[in-house]
Amino acid sequence: MILPEIDVANYLADDNKLMQEMASLRKDKLNYAPVFTDTPNDTFIKASSAPWIRITPIPGDDAIYSDDARFFNYPRVQVDFWIRKEQMKHIEELQKQIYNTLHKHGFERYYKNRYPDPDLDGCYMVTANFEGFEMEE
Repeated sequence: MILPEIDVANYLADDNKLMQEMASLRKDKLNYAPVFTDTPNDTFIKASSAPWIRITPIPGDDAIYSDDARFFNYPRVQVDFWIRKEQMKHIEELQKQIYNTLHKHGFERYYKNRYPDPDLDGCYMVTANFEGFEMEE
């Protein structure tokens, strides 16, 4: 694993079904997968760009040790996506697709929530925290 947020961004961007589903809901047509590991520039952040995804690492360094050496790592990331209020009926299917993709790559969701984004009129922010599992070589 390089950095967990980079790996997770790649897993999601490479999920053609997820990217096609998001593109079908988006007003602005894009020629790239809108999956970011930081906040996109201000010209992108608008309701017509939604849905789009942002992945951020969750601080911490959970591990299991054996004989004073790291044996297992538990990388954690937060996966957020924004969706327009009129598209809320699609939240569950997008959450499910994100979960299935990350679960296939060894991540399990342990938290999810959604709420109106006070900074982006007409959009909901949907958030989920995932924990991975990797064995040290």
